[in-house]
Amino acid sequence: MKRIGIILALVLGASGCGEPVEPPENPGDNSLAVITDAFDGVKRASTTYQLLVYSFCDSDGDGIGDFNGITSKLDYLDAMGVTALWLSPVQATGSYHGYDVDDYYALNPLFGTENDFKKMVDAAHAKGIKIYLDYVLNHSGSGNAWFKEAIANENSPYRDYYFISSNPGADYSKFPMLAGTTYNSGEWKSISTSSPVITISSTTEAVTNGNSSWNIWYWDSGSEGKTVKFVENGGNPYLVMDISGDCGMLVRKYPNWDSGSKYGAMPGNTTLVPGKPMTLVAEGADISFSGSGRYRIELSNVSGGGTVYYMGAFSTSMPDLNYGNPADFAASASFKDIAASADKWIKMGVDGLRLDAVKHICGGLSSWNNASNKAFLSAWYNHCNATYKAAGHNEDMYMVGEVFNEYDDSKCPYSTYLEALPSVFDFSFWWRLAETLNGTRTGRDFVNGMLSRQTVYAGERNVNSLKLSNHDEDRTGEVLGQSAAKEKQAGAILLTSPGKPYIYQGEELGYFGNKGGGDEYVRTPVNWDGGQWADARLGGKVIADLKGSAFSVKTQENDSASVLNVYKAFSRARNTYPALAEGSMSACTSIADASVAAWYMTDKAGQKMLVVHNVTAAVKTIPMTDDMSKPVVILGKAEKNGSKLVLDPYSSIVFKLY
Repeated sequence: MKRIGIILALVLGASGCGEPVEPPENPGDNSLAVITDAFDGVKRASTTYQLLVYSFCDSDGDGIGDFNGITSKLDYLDAMGVTALWLSPVQATGSYHGYDVDDYYALNPLFGTENDFKKMVDAAHAKGIKIYLDYVLNHSGSGNAWFKEAIANENSPYRDYYFISSNPGADYSKFPMLAGTTYNSGEWKSISTSSPVITISSTTEAVTNGNSSWNIWYWDSGSEGKTVKFVENGGNPYLVMDISGDCGMLVRKYPNWDSGSKYGAMPGNTTLVPGKPMTLVAEGADISFSGSGRYRIELSNVSGGGTVYYMGAFSTSMPDLNYGNPADFAASASFKDIAASADKWIKMGVDGLRLDAVKHICGGLSSWNNASNKAFLSAWYNHCNATYKAAGHNEDMYMVGEVFNEYDDSKCPYSTYLEALPSVFDFSFWWRLAETLNGTRTGRDFVNGMLSRQTVYAGERNVNSLKLSNHDEDRTGEVLGQSAAKEKQAGAILLTSPGKPYIYQGEELGYFGNKGGGDEYVRTPVNWDGGQWADARLGGKVIADLKGSAFSVKTQENDSASVLNVYKAFSRARNTYPALAEGSMSACTSIADASVAAWYMTDKAGQKMLVVHNVTAAVKTIPMTDDMSKPVVILGKAEKNGSKLVLDPYSSIVFKLY
């Protein structure tokens, strides 16, 4: 029996609606050739591409991705058939990853200006691509002006934006938002409330070489920074040093960056002027100074104040936000403030939000209150949706929450959160798929799991947001043993499953990596042309094996059997056939082999597709009762042998039935 396979028999053109590769002439009696309908130009697949702004595409050569870089690659994303982009946090931040927001109303200047951002949004919309922002509601950054003022002034209105206490064990129950959760001392961080005062003046004294624990971290344009220690002076430490030109500095109580040790300027008053005392605040902004000559720098009030604690469940740099009473979250000043920031971006054209760590908003890492979380998220969604509608949209706003859990975990079920939000990520989808492709579950097990979860998302507005790996998990390629065959089929399964699929940056290129060396190793920059690798100084560490041109977009675009072209092929099919994009799933009981993953997709108009994946390392010969006359997309090798379908290992096929 002659077996002729079709490898990636369908590819996309640059417009996202390209023509199928023509099958070979006289392919043989047993081969299956793709017969596809013409694409009508409607991108109905609801496929979102998750990208890391800082490591996606650098437009200006500074080694950091930016908004203009995204704009320059919209054709690439359009050719993959994507309909939305989820951008990693874009707001002003003190970190490379952006999940500690310093200003919810401002963009990270390293990514570009508001004008650059608006141009990107408009250009994406012109290609039928929506923009979703990653929004962090559980905590702000410790560099946020709200937090700095809250710590520096116990009478500040921002004090209520956070959980701040001199005795959190005793005061925990006093915070209404934490009701129903358990106090965990490890989730509370200490910080000094003393407010040292710094004064600088010209001098002719000798340069000092002090030994106090108080020190200045000093840098200028010609240095990477140095530590200069103060001289103990009866509670008023001082130092003498030479300064030339523009410089920056931070004061530290100890020679490290521990919480409560670093002091800086209050926002809006960061310039140190000779003879003018400046009050410092814990975790304050960089202090700037410009001068030439020898200067005496003195500290006073170094023993005043005390210590307070704040809830920072994730990190010292991520103080948890307090939204007040669950009975009326929307009435709190903190809710109104952060909601107003979201309004700004929605009015600029943002189409949706991905909400970070939603199960921890009311509580910490170890204990949370699902009912209060639901109340908060309902208030949040209703506010943002009203703004979205007022901006001229007829449909409801899309919003997806990160509930890092199994879908049916009794401690945190997806169903509770779907009462507040249109969608939550289906983490169980990827975890079960990985087990299936790695041989610890059968194809039928995987299908039955999807059918079970489909009922969870049965609400009128609910959407099942599907994903493989993401920026917080070991990469898909790593979990699947760097097997290109498994990686391709994982993409094919993602794009033939019911729901809203997400493709994580680099997944379509077969990238691998694990978090053992840090999260950066699963956030590698995209290699576009096979040349010099992007620097991505904001954290994009690169695995050596990924530097080769085989992992570049340029190489994979020209290889019909590449991982990239699998994603393009199955994305085109999903965009072409409404049943694949919008249909509901049902079991294919006529295929008896439990090792095969097979199901039907049917839309409201009656279009029906049969999806078959051989998720094993063996050739499968499958007796079929369904019509095999119109295969619309194929991965790997497939043939018809009478009434039987023969699929090679990790091969997939989709048939249009009617």
